Amino acid sequence: MEEFAIIKRAQAGDMVAFEKIVRNYEERVLMIAIKIAKNEQDAEDIAQNVFITIFRKIDSFKFKSSFYSWLYRITMNTAFNHIKTRTYDEFLINEDGDEKNLAISNDNPTDISEEEVFQKVLRNALNELPEKQKTVFMMKHDQHLKIKEIASILDLHQGTVKKYLFRANEKLRVLLKPYKNKLSKR
Repeated sequence: MEEFAIIKRAQAGDMVAFEKIVRNYEERVLMIAIKIAKNEQDAEDIAQNVFITIFRKIDSFKFKSSFYSWLYRITMNTAFNHIKTRTYDEFLINEDGDEKNLAISNDNPTDISEEEVFQKVLRNALNELPEKQKTVFMMKHDQHLKIKEIASILDLHQGTVKKYLFRANEKLRVLLKPYKNKLSKR
């Protein structure tokens, strides 16, 4: 009940109440952003943008879902939009537009580790998914949320969440198949 009163006060323009909302949720927002961005500096930018958005749009929160569900949706959208606007590709394409060679060698300690290769390949594959599939996949596997929780947060039917998750898994299988032999020894 206290959260309800704090949100109502923030909606009325009470800055102390809004600051309390930020303090209550800043760590969770930052953790979600770090999991998506895989970069602390980007995650801090995302978190800052989330709270700017919350400040501007808090009047639109209608208490039809939990505040955290609303905040989570804003965080996910902000993070994905931030990633989309990056002007560099971290892995498969170099500055000349040529694909990089993924050869893994255990002979040279300066070579990228197999775990790093796997993480980059997986991140690249996730970026190939349609946004809804990627969101559901990340909520299930990164956030360890249940289908019911994901459905509630995203305001979707559980069957729709299952469909997105199934399609994401199928597409990831296809996208990661070329790396199966290289990554199977992990």
